[in-house]
Amino acid sequence: MKGFLMVVGAVGTSIDVTGTSLTLDEIIAVAREGKKVAIGHSGLERIKRGRQILEDAIARGERIYGATTSVGPKTSSPISQANVGEFNRRLLRTHNAGHGPLANRDAVRATMLVLLNSVVSGRTGVRPLVAEVIVEALNSDRPVKMHVWGSMGQSDMSSMSDIALDLFADIELAAGEALALLNSSAMSTGMAALTLIDLGRLLRFSTLVSALSMEGYAANPSIVSAIALESRPLKGLRIQGEAIRRYINGSYILSKDGPRNLQDPLCFRSLPMIQGVAHDNLAFAGGQIERELNASQGNPVISIEEGSLAAVANFDMVSLCMALDVMRLGFAPLVTSSTERVAKLVDTTWSGLAPSLIEEDGVGAPGFNGAALFHKSIASEARLLTAPVVGELASSSHSNGVMDRASLAALSARRSAELYIIGKSAIAMELMVAAQAVELRGRLPLGGTTQLLLAFVRQAVPFAAAGQSAPNVQPLLEHIEKFTRLLDDLMLK
Repeated sequence: MKGFLMVVGAVGTSIDVTGTSLTLDEIIAVAREGKKVAIGHSGLERIKRGRQILEDAIARGERIYGATTSVGPKTSSPISQANVGEFNRRLLRTHNAGHGPLANRDAVRATMLVLLNSVVSGRTGVRPLVAEVIVEALNSDRPVKMHVWGSMGQSDMSSMSDIALDLFADIELAAGEALALLNSSAMSTGMAALTLIDLGRLLRFSTLVSALSMEGYAANPSIVSAIALESRPLKGLRIQGEAIRRYINGSYILSKDGPRNLQDPLCFRSLPMIQGVAHDNLAFAGGQIERELNASQGNPVISIEEGSLAAVANFDMVSLCMALDVMRLGFAPLVTSSTERVAKLVDTTWSGLAPSLIEEDGVGAPGFNGAALFHKSIASEARLLTAPVVGELASSSHSNGVMDRASLAALSARRSAELYIIGKSAIAMELMVAAQAVELRGRLPLGGTTQLLLAFVRQAVPFAAAGQSAPNVQPLLEHIEKFTRLLDDLMLK
């Protein structure tokens, strides 16, 4: 293992973890791009100061949860300092009950970074050695198995014990260190940060695709006019509406005889409002998650400034869980509207195009109807994933009734990650259907951005002519995954 001073000296070439300023961009850089981390001298001093405060309190004979007393139902039991090492080992093993699915590499690295940031804050009272071990694991890209099942939202104890038992298998932990590693919601917080970024991208993707759907339907663009967007002072409405307006700039639907209807179905007419709500919910969640990245999640908490410590309930993740629930809720009407746009485009009664979007050749193949039905299925699953979980309480009987509430933040984070995967598939299917409708309608010009989006689609799936089958969406999904940056550029146009 590298010496700690070598790790400290790496600041400048790596992300400086300070304990107080971790950002979403840094989470992505470390978790997904493999950026290395380091701790500056100020961070090292905070760790040392926090440890000294804890050791002084232990020397004074104070009762300190997890350091001089046991935990849970055995809080009244003192710990002999001679038995601290064995107590820590038992504490980690006792809470290592997780099983089932393992977290992916990104989630594990995000978890370790959030944990490291908490350690560097000095509020956990661990030694510099603990930070050094985590830094080394991140910078060597050490594979660590972490289960995603087991957290009730009062810290991710089971998942964190996976990490602690792996990283500190050959290192004896000092007083309070095992609890500091367990009493953390770093997994929930790290996954929340990753899913916030992902769902933000999904929203932008959906807004871009909806613009092409408008052209496929020959929808009325008055919904994104300046008059419409200024009539309701909602930030998300304005931002998403202006984005649609940019995407269709130059489109035939902006001409006098472009739109087919004065009043389109609400899945088109409410577009900027639906996208705008998701935007505003994401903004709220983002603020909460960014604050949580640098918040204390342990008990007790040490104050570097006051030189003292206090028993708290900082492991309660209700704010994080609520933020994630709000974030997901914004996507319920979004996926509902998406599946309705697909249904309207495929149905000749609404679209005025060929039934099922493929010209008849005398055989009567169902065309894109199968895709529309499948879209309804996954949209239903996506909507179920948006249901809030913050009000759920598995049991109030744990730890002699002391643990009488839980937030299920980890479950909320997992559902958010699943929503992104399913949501991306749903919006990709809308994109495939919209591209077929646009070409079948044959009206030009398209918007400056939407015509580039159509070309992007055709690189992966072909137009379905008479007698041909509707393409499968999988090649388009793979194309989207491969050329993520190109798609991101289109969203910014």
